[in-house]
Amino acid sequence: MNKRKFKIGDKVQIIGLSSIKLPPGVKDELGTNKLLRYMLGKVYTVKGFDKYGHVELRPNRNNAVWIEREFLRLRARKRRKAR
Repeated sequence: MNKRKFKIGDKVQIIGLSSIKLPPGVKDELGTNKLLRYMLGKVYTVKGFDKYGHVELRPNRNNAVWIEREFLRLRARKRRKAR
C-alpha cells in the first residue's frame, strides 16, 4: 500500500470518495453526502490527522471532515520558512 506522507499545511485535492450507505429508513439529516459531493475536485489545506491516519480538512468554519489518504492528491507542499 502506497501511503502518501501529508503534512499539516499541505494543499490537497479530493479525487474520490468512499461509498456511504445508510441503513434503510435512516435519512442523512446532517447533509454529509451533499457536503462530500461538493468537496470533490476542490483543494483544501490539511489541518490535522486522527489516530487512524485520516486527514482532517475544513471546508468551512463550521465543518470538519476526516477523509482517507487514498482519496487525496498532493497539490502543493507547505513551504519552509527561510532562516
